[in-house]
Amino acid sequence: MTFSRLSLLLLGLSGWVAVLATLLSPGSPICVVVNVVFLLLCPGAAVLGLVRPLLGRRDHTGDAMESAALAFAISIGMGMLVSEAYFLTATFTLERTLITLAAITSAAALGAVITSARARRVPLGRREGVVRRRQ
Repeated sequence: MTFSRLSLLLLGLSGWVAVLATLLSPGSPICVVVNVVFLLLCPGAAVLGLVRPLLGRRDHTGDAMESAALAFAISIGMGMLVSEAYFLTATFTLERTLITLAAITSAAALGAVITSARARRVPLGRREGVVRRRQ
Protein backbone atom coordinates (compact mmCIF):
# COMPACT_ATOMS: atom_id res chain seq x y z
CA MET A 1 0.00 0.00 0.00
CA THR A 2 1.49 3.28 -1.04
CA PHE A 3 0.42 6.64 0.24
CA SER A 4 0.03 9.65 -2.03
CA ARG A 5 1.55 12.95 -1.02
CA LEU A 6 -1.86 14.45 -0.36
CA SER A 7 -2.91 11.57 1.90
CA LEU A 8 0.36 11.85 3.84
CA LEU A 9 -0.12 15.59 4.32
CA LEU A 10 -3.71 15.04 5.46
CA LEU A 11 -2.45 12.37 7.82
CA GLY A 12 0.02 14.88 9.23
CA LEU A 13 -2.80 17.36 9.81
CA SER A 14 -5.10 14.79 11.44
CA GLY A 15 -3.49 15.15 14.86
CA TRP A 16 -3.93 18.89 14.89
CA VAL A 17 -7.58 18.45 13.92
CA ALA A 18 -7.93 16.11 16.92
CA VAL A 19 -6.29 18.75 19.15
CA LEU A 20 -8.71 21.39 17.84
CA ALA A 21 -11.62 19.00 18.45
CA THR A 22 -10.80 19.04 22.16
CA LEU A 23 -11.82 22.71 22.18
CA LEU A 24 -15.43 21.64 21.56
CA SER A 25 -17.63 20.93 24.53
CA PRO A 26 -16.33 17.97 26.57
CA GLY A 27 -17.99 14.71 25.64
CA SER A 28 -19.44 15.94 22.36
CA PRO A 29 -19.82 13.12 19.82
CA ILE A 30 -17.65 14.90 17.24
CA CYS A 31 -14.82 15.36 19.73
CA VAL A 32 -14.98 11.73 20.84
CA VAL A 33 -15.10 10.27 17.31
CA VAL A 34 -12.29 12.46 15.96
CA ASN A 35 -10.01 11.73 18.91
CA VAL A 36 -10.69 7.98 18.99
CA VAL A 37 -10.09 7.59 15.26
CA PHE A 38 -6.90 9.64 15.50
CA LEU A 39 -5.54 7.79 18.53
CA LEU A 40 -6.31 4.34 17.13
CA LEU A 41 -5.09 4.75 13.54
CA CYS A 42 -3.24 7.90 12.56
CA PRO A 43 0.09 7.72 14.47
CA GLY A 44 0.60 4.13 13.34
CA ALA A 45 -0.38 4.90 9.76
CA ALA A 46 2.12 7.77 9.64
CA VAL A 47 4.94 5.60 11.00
CA LEU A 48 3.95 2.82 8.61
CA GLY A 49 4.01 5.29 5.71
CA LEU A 50 7.48 6.33 6.82
CA VAL A 51 8.87 2.80 7.02
CA ARG A 52 7.03 0.97 4.23
CA PRO A 53 8.89 2.52 1.23
CA LEU A 54 12.21 1.59 2.81
CA LEU A 55 11.33 -2.11 2.79
CA GLY A 56 11.62 -2.36 -0.98
CA ARG A 57 9.45 -4.17 -3.47
CA ARG A 58 7.33 -7.07 -2.32
CA ASP A 59 4.06 -8.87 -2.99
CA HIS A 60 1.18 -6.63 -1.94
CA THR A 61 -1.51 -9.31 -1.60
CA GLY A 62 -3.73 -8.54 1.39
CA ASP A 63 -1.93 -5.27 1.94
CA ALA A 64 -4.93 -3.24 3.12
CA MET A 65 -5.80 -5.53 6.04
CA GLU A 66 -2.16 -5.90 6.98
CA SER A 67 -1.66 -2.13 6.93
CA ALA A 68 -4.77 -1.50 9.02
CA ALA A 69 -3.75 -4.07 11.63
CA LEU A 70 -0.19 -2.73 11.78
CA ALA A 71 -1.39 0.88 12.00
CA PHE A 72 -3.71 -0.06 14.86
CA ALA A 73 -1.00 -1.95 16.77
CA ILE A 74 1.64 0.76 16.25
CA SER A 75 -0.82 3.48 17.29
CA ILE A 76 -1.73 1.67 20.49
CA GLY A 77 1.95 1.12 21.30
CA MET A 78 2.88 4.73 20.64
CA GLY A 79 -0.02 5.96 22.76
CA MET A 80 1.07 3.73 25.61
CA LEU A 81 4.70 4.85 25.41
CA VAL A 82 3.85 8.56 25.34
CA SER A 83 1.29 8.21 28.14
CA GLU A 84 3.70 6.19 30.26
CA ALA A 85 6.42 8.81 29.84
CA TYR A 86 4.04 11.48 31.11
CA PHE A 87 2.83 9.26 33.95
CA LEU A 88 6.40 8.59 35.09
CA THR A 89 7.15 12.30 35.18
CA ALA A 90 3.81 13.00 36.95
CA THR A 91 2.78 15.43 34.20
CA PHE A 92 0.09 13.41 32.41
CA THR A 93 -2.81 15.22 30.79
CA LEU A 94 -4.82 14.14 27.81
CA GLU A 95 -4.00 17.36 25.99
CA ARG A 96 -0.23 16.88 26.39
CA THR A 97 -0.46 13.30 25.18
CA LEU A 98 -2.59 14.31 22.21
CA ILE A 99 -0.26 17.18 21.26
CA THR A 100 2.80 14.91 21.50
CA LEU A 101 1.18 12.24 19.34
CA ALA A 102 0.06 14.92 16.85
CA ALA A 103 3.65 16.18 16.59
CA ILE A 104 5.02 12.66 16.12
CA THR A 105 2.36 11.93 13.49
CA SER A 106 3.15 15.15 11.61
CA ALA A 107 6.89 14.47 11.68
CA ALA A 108 6.42 10.88 10.49
CA ALA A 109 4.02 11.93 7.71
CA LEU A 110 6.40 14.63 6.46
CA GLY A 111 9.27 12.15 6.67
CA ALA A 112 7.17 9.68 4.68
CA VAL A 113 6.79 12.24 1.89
CA ILE A 114 10.58 12.41 1.69
CA THR A 115 11.23 8.66 1.91
CA SER A 116 8.54 7.81 -0.63
CA ALA A 117 10.02 10.31 -3.09
CA ARG A 118 13.48 8.89 -2.44
CA ALA A 119 12.28 5.29 -2.84
CA ARG A 120 10.72 6.11 -6.23
CA ARG A 121 14.11 7.07 -7.60
CA VAL A 122 15.83 4.00 -9.00
CA PRO A 123 19.63 3.92 -9.23
CA LEU A 124 20.91 4.07 -12.81
CA GLY A 125 22.51 0.61 -12.76
CA ARG A 126 19.49 -1.19 -11.30
CA ARG A 127 16.70 -0.38 -13.75
CA GLU A 128 14.45 -3.24 -14.84
CA GLY A 129 16.26 -5.78 -12.70
CA VAL A 130 19.51 -5.45 -14.61
CA VAL A 131 22.60 -5.14 -12.45
CA ARG A 132 25.77 -4.06 -14.17
CA ARG A 133 28.82 -6.00 -13.12
CA ARG A 134 32.40 -4.99 -13.25
CA GLN A 135 34.31 -6.76 -15.96
